Amino acid sequence: MNISKILSFFICLSLLMFVSCVTDGGSAKPYYISSVEVTTGPVDDICNFACGSFDFFNNSGKEIECVKFSARVYDSEGEGVGLGSNGIRFSYSEHVSPYEKVLITFSLDKIIGPEVDDSYSLDFIFASEIQYADGTVWSDPLGLFCM
Repeated sequence: MNISKILSFFICLSLLMFVSCVTDGGSAKPYYISSVEVTTGPVDDICNFACGSFDFFNNSGKEIECVKFSARVYDSEGEGVGLGSNGIRFSYSEHVSPYEKVLITFSLDKIIGPEVDDSYSLDFIFASEIQYADGTVWSDPLGLFCM
């Protein structure tokens, strides 16, 4: 391999790294997720076997109309739960004001069912789509902003 090919490779690699690190001021994460937990047992009008919950903070100056979420569910041994995929998708359709924090609770009954274990955990939680009151939509289908 000659020196010009090696030099060209490192120049391309350097440019790729530089371009991938450039961000503009308007690309701040539009939400934060914290205090994630799984509760087993029935919860009023939400679930019969288990449900997940977390705090969702709207980090934008816009009012949210609806958020679509995606998450993964694991048992106490770190194994995926459910037949096939351990992924779950759910929506939250309540309005969330700018810079407001809300508690979101959702059913895990479809993936866990009546065979409830002692403890479960949620991971790779992210908003795949946020619909704002002004008609704009923010999306992250790959979960680049996952928790």
